Amino acid sequence: MQRKISKQEKRQMVILMICLFFLFSVTAGAILANGVSIEEVHTIQSDIENLFQNQQQTEKNFLSVFLKYLKYDVLIWVGGCFCYGAALSAATLAFRGVSLGYTATVVFRAYGTKGIFVVICSMLPQNLILVPVYFLMTWFAYCFLMEQKKGQIGKGALKREQTRIWTEYAILLCSSVVIIAIASFIELHLSQALLRMIGALL
Repeated sequence: MQRKISKQEKRQMVILMICLFFLFSVTAGAILANGVSIEEVHTIQSDIENLFQNQQQTEKNFLSVFLKYLKYDVLIWVGGCFCYGAALSAATLAFRGVSLGYTATVVFRAYGTKGIFVVICSMLPQNLILVPVYFLMTWFAYCFLMEQKKGQIGKGALKREQTRIWTEYAILLCSSVVIIAIASFIELHLSQALLRMIGALL
């Protein structure tokens, strides 16, 4: 007789699948970037250099940076709120992974070894926080969907239990919003300061 998979084992399988899926998305983005022609790479390089030049004159707005990252978090969270929403959460995480892989690879192709410093300064600080947040929120969304499915299959799940689950899920969103605000602050100050330092090298 086949052994029934426990709740903990299901969650471990989900987190493994999400991890592999995200790595696949980043790899796919890198492959797409490798398909960009040399002329397009030079055009992108020119755009990046213009960005560095304008960096001294313009300052990013915290709200714009915060909303840019918040939309991914909200989409992932919303995916856990309705049936088949797992596809929305997965697609959002995949888009973020493809974007990171594509951007990093294009920068490497444009600047060679110098591109490593560009990526470290411009992308690494905030994404050390953002990527785990998106990853965990996707996992929470999948776990929440499994809890909802379990509640629907069971005989008249208690309303109080459902309220508790939804409250916890809402608290997770609020917590992630705070963390994303911190990541936005880091990009606005630390990353921008690092970019100004290496701007002269490009």
